[in-house]
Amino acid sequence: MNELEYHYQRIDYWRSRMNNDSAVSEESLLRSKLLTYTATAPTLKLNFKYLKYYDGLTVLTSDDKSFRIYSWDDGTKEQHHYINVFQYKNNDKVESAMTMHGVDAGAQEQREYKDVYTLKAKDRTYYLARYIVRKGGGEYSVGLEVFSRDANGMNDSSQIIVTNTYGMAVDNIELEVSNISSGALSHTIYFNKFRKLLYVPIIWQDGVVSTAYTTYKFKDHYFTEVKEEAKKQKRTAGNKS
Repeated sequence: MNELEYHYQRIDYWRSRMNNDSAVSEESLLRSKLLTYTATAPTLKLNFKYLKYYDGLTVLTSDDKSFRIYSWDDGTKEQHHYINVFQYKNNDKVESAMTMHGVDAGAQEQREYKDVYTLKAKDRTYYLARYIVRKGGGEYSVGLEVFSRDANGMNDSSQIIVTNTYGMAVDNIELEVSNISSGALSHTIYFNKFRKLLYVPIIWQDGVVSTAYTTYKFKDHYFTEVKEEAKKQKRTAGNKS
């Protein structure tokens, strides 16, 4: 894996010297090499002793060591633009891809993935990928994207979160937030794997994150709102948007 580390170091080298063409060239080489290695080598359990510590590169691994996201900001655009490589077990093989089938590639390029939560169900394993979309003017979005894996391989459209009274389920939730500088990132989406509870922060009407959450419980293949806990939190937070 020294080759991957070499290319990432070269990207930083050319960026520090304001040579964008050379940085883009190294970016392309790193992307190509990473796709090759993650599809042909047993890298799902590899530690990446040095590569994971480089500034801006994130390596997220699921608890079952069967799903990974490699992510970095390519630094080529005024707004943040992320390169994401998804690696996963598909039956007895390991595969990798720049984006998952059926998922908006343009939307994924804006996502900085921060965590991967693992949820084991009876017939499949779900991967809940928490992310941030950084925007201008101190605004951003926090979101959660759902992937799953079963005997037939990866499923990229796992609609398991019921977020409205009509009982319709979605495979992605995203919240617009305005107060990125006030420590709001500590009150973000998170998952308690032991209790199978998903916590989604309540947002004020002006886009400010409150310290309370709406809670969803995973049961019978879906996350649905836990009414009693949600009521207590609403009394604390006041009206939500």
